[in-house]
Amino acid sequence: MGINFCTAGRLFLDNCRIARTLSPHSLRAYEIDLKHAESKLGAEIAVSSIDRNVLRQYAGGMLRDEHLKETSVKRRMATLKQMFKWLEREDLLPLSPFHRLDLTIRLPRRLPRALTVGDIRKLIETSRHEAEMRATHSAGLMHFVVTTLFVSGLRVGELTGVRLPDLDVPEGTILVRGKGNRERRVYLPGGEARTTLEGYLRGRAGVSVEDDHLLISSNGTAVSPQYIRRRLSAMAKRASISRHVTPHMLRHTAATQLIEAGVDIRFVQKLLGHASIATTQIYTQVSDSALKETLERADALGRLARGRE
Repeated sequence: MGINFCTAGRLFLDNCRIARTLSPHSLRAYEIDLKHAESKLGAEIAVSSIDRNVLRQYAGGMLRDEHLKETSVKRRMATLKQMFKWLEREDLLPLSPFHRLDLTIRLPRRLPRALTVGDIRKLIETSRHEAEMRATHSAGLMHFVVTTLFVSGLRVGELTGVRLPDLDVPEGTILVRGKGNRERRVYLPGGEARTTLEGYLRGRAGVSVEDDHLLISSNGTAVSPQYIRRRLSAMAKRASISRHVTPHMLRHTAATQLIEAGVDIRFVQKLLGHASIATTQIYTQVSDSALKETLERADALGRLARGRE
């Protein structure tokens, strides 16, 4: 009969935690996905009895009955696929049910949500003003976060995972561990970004802390992505930005601004840590959309015609 789903999930997560050294964020996501599958398929079901039909019904139920977004369904199926691949590799299962499985979940084409130049300017100016006026570690932290996310295109989880040994302050570089535990270096270009880093480090030195994470709160503990999301959302409101602002929007904004500035897409791909350039190419579409909207507003031919009236 073999092992049941509950045991398989626990062993897989242990492997991810110990052998693959995945980040806490990735481990939590895997655990949530597997708990959902366990609730639908059954904790005691033998993994050997889960076949293609079971997987199709599970995916269909999420879409049809639970009305989950296609992105959520695709992610949960991807987690299951990783678990079954590991079970097969460990000889705990003869063959993964995903082998030659014909199941395509088409994602709706959504353009990344980037901030306008005016909004990103207001956000940076607000963070700078608050850091100067309040002169607290907390305010300095958020000014550094906003600046760094914008110039580097980092994911918020990547930034909160940075430790002091990952920094090269004179060179203005940060060693980052991204998705799949892939390492890359990102840069803080320009004098202002490096000055912001140096200012934050001076403020950090005044906090009693034993943790070597770069980003710490006023009480000396490492900050979480959720902490940054809450603080950034509140700051955007203080900056009179009507949209709900997230850290990922700063990543999208960084990429869009680089593409519009003429930076080669391969450099943008490397900076963002995309495994495939196809993922980065979405930003060229964003740039084209912005160009189209600008041309529509300009309406050169219409203005010419109106000038003849």
